[in-house]
Amino acid sequence: MGTLEPRFRRKLTLESSTWVLCGAVALALFSLNCEASANANASAQHARADAEEGPDFDKPIGDKELAAKANANASTPVVDTALLGARHDLSLVGEHANAICACVKVGIGSASSAAFQWQAGAPHLNDDTELTFAMTTENQPCANEPKGSTGASYWGYRIVGNDVIVFLEGAREGRPRTSAAIIPKPLGNGQVYVAPAKRRLPYGRTLDGKGERCKIGGAMAKRTTPFSQTELGDSTARDANNAPTVDDVE
Repeated sequence: MGTLEPRFRRKLTLESSTWVLCGAVALALFSLNCEASANANASAQHARADAEEGPDFDKPIGDKELAAKANANASTPVVDTALLGARHDLSLVGEHANAICACVKVGIGSASSAAFQWQAGAPHLNDDTELTFAMTTENQPCANEPKGSTGASYWGYRIVGNDVIVFLEGAREGRPRTSAAIIPKPLGNGQVYVAPAKRRLPYGRTLDGKGERCKIGGAMAKRTTPFSQTELGDSTARDANNAPTVDDVE
């Protein structure tokens, strides 16, 4: 075979280079397509796995799931704090009274104290600002008790300085008698007293009948939080030496 023309050799070389370049480009594109396809398949597999591990809302909740939810809820309990005011679900255990005053025995303390008997379990109190108050007239002599009265009944309280004074009125026939309450805790070295809601009533005086207030005592754990406006009410607008105005018991 004769010698190839120089022009023909150049054309053949150029065509060979072109084919090599095309082959390289095609191989690269194929590799990219394969990698993209592999990534897509992997993502789809992960998505399927996540879907399989996620909650199935059509499937009934098993005992383990229910127990887990219950434990999670139990770890963050919601506690309701008892409000100030009269309680009809509490009575005083007389032998644990803090003081004996005219016509009544009185006890104060935390809701869980042995002095108190709750009908349906003790409520939760704010131990820094609240006290439980209860009284009983059982086996207590009561001189000068008004006609028609069925015994001492909680009327309300007033804050005077750092002290808390609980006022007692006479219950009427046909009306429930209130013998317990949640009251503010005295501030610092303040004390709790009971006193008659009307000057001529005997309830809550000293045993000799001469003192207008009977001292019950203070809290073992001193209160450090100042009285709130809700606790004070209109206490600051009243004369601390005057008993509150209530209906007389005839």
